[in-house]
Amino acid sequence: MSGDALQTRDVIAAIYLQQLQELASEISVATDAIAANALPRLQESVAKQEMLCAGLIKLANSVGDGLGSSVQPSCSGIDPAVETKIQAASRTIRELNLQYAALLRHSGKTIALLASLCRSHTGQFQEAGGPRLKYQTWSCEM
Repeated sequence: MSGDALQTRDVIAAIYLQQLQELASEISVATDAIAANALPRLQESVAKQEMLCAGLIKLANSVGDGLGSSVQPSCSGIDPAVETKIQAASRTIRELNLQYAALLRHSGKTIALLASLCRSHTGQFQEAGGPRLKYQTWSCEM
């Protein structure tokens, strides 16, 4: 692999690392927005995450294409220090994604509970059966 190709690959790897770190930051912003019930901030963060992911895919494909055509496929050609940072950023994103998913699940359950309470308050809640169906009731599902 030529020196120019290795230098280009290092530049691409550095950009990839930077975008991974920005993605981790945006996931944290989205998590905070959910916790603060800030829908506009969440929507903005999700849009940024989508753009960063699209950029990461393009960068990964460009590096992958170069690896497929190299004479030594076992050699990535990326500076080991940058590669280590990329792996650490990837682990951070995986951990943040698990926390993000758990928060979304919890938020979904909270929304379902609030919706149930609101339906109950307006008389739209219907119990499973029995003579009490014709009466409005307050209920709380746990």
